[in-house]
Amino acid sequence: MTPEVERAISQIEQTFSGHLVKVEAEAQGGAYVIVHDLFLGKQYVPSSSWVGFTISYAYPHADVYPHYLDAELRRVDGLVQGAGLSVATWQNRQVIQVSRRSNRWNAAIDTAATKLCKVLEWLRSR
Repeated sequence: MTPEVERAISQIEQTFSGHLVKVEAEAQGGAYVIVHDLFLGKQYVPSSSWVGFTISYAYPHADVYPHYLDAELRRVDGLVQGAGLSVATWQNRQVIQVSRRSNRWNAAIDTAATKLCKVLEWLRSR
């Protein structure tokens, strides 16, 4: 992993202390990351899930996008899909893909940890 990716993982572990963070090196210098037991909101069943994503070797000059959730996740009203959500495959597993691209990603201020916080905030507001 590149030093920038390692720093990003450290920031994620600090921001989400108390949550299991699993990391697998990616062949080009990036990493596959899964943060477990994140609260998504009472509108989901279950209300917590893991969230996964890839930090590219180009980080911090590349957006951390997309994010993934457990494919079993459902809304209380029975729906999951809609704008920004779709079924996909990631790391050889069925997932729900969360498409929240940062069109104005700024390497000077945006981080993988803050992006995950924004994705969680978006999910909780739906």
